[in-house]
Amino acid sequence: MMKKVLIIEDEPINAGRLKRQIADIDDTLTIDGPLTSVDEVKAKLKSENDYDLIFADIRLGNKLVFDAFQTVMPKCFVVFTTAYDEYALDAFKNNGIDYLLKPIDPDELRNAMKKVREADPDSSEHERLGKPMVQIEAHYRRRLLVTKGDEFIPIRTDNISYIRKDENVRIYLQDGSSYSSQYSLNELEQMLDPEMFFRINRQYIAAINSFVKIRSFFNSKLTVRLKNCDDGNIVVSKDRASQFKDWLDR
Repeated sequence: MMKKVLIIEDEPINAGRLKRQIADIDDTLTIDGPLTSVDEVKAKLKSENDYDLIFADIRLGNKLVFDAFQTVMPKCFVVFTTAYDEYALDAFKNNGIDYLLKPIDPDELRNAMKKVREADPDSSEHERLGKPMVQIEAHYRRRLLVTKGDEFIPIRTDNISYIRKDENVRIYLQDGSSYSSQYSLNELEQMLDPEMFFRINRQYIAAINSFVKIRSFFNSKLTVRLKNCDDGNIVVSKDRASQFKDWLDR
């Protein structure tokens, strides 16, 4: 029986609306939150991880709620509530039972809560939390909004050659032009289709058609050269090298 739920949401208006929607469905529930930051989520789950259901926005400021769940995994299912649809697969790796796009439809919310109540009570908690209850098609970005000075420019992701992180994250296109990104490298890795893009190391993400040369390096590592890139020493670690070769050979 569901008794206690938690809201993770950094927008007060969205948090208030969600709290009212939940109460309209079941006014017997104790509703905690909202928690508004990754640090708050970590602290709360370390001290109080006995919720029956968590409603979690994915982006909290410039961080992702997954960062908190990597430190303290919830012991219950999570309904992810977000304006972004590119994080679906990560959601289901983090005890997600449903994935609701904002603005949240009351009927979809009701159905999500119903899924939790109908989860098989005879299966172990480990079995239930390890298996997503719904299937969803992953949606990856076809466009990104980048900046040039005070301009905002939409670019197609299939025009991206590679992405590089130095002091800031910069996106390089096939024609050699480049733009500053508002997203972190980790966020971009989640947004882009893994069939077309590979995270080479902590500094680079590259498109399948951007590789000019790939060579063996010492200790089972690899080095790569990218089109229109002045960095001649891009190293693929030993741990990633095998995965990288499998990705190239699909």
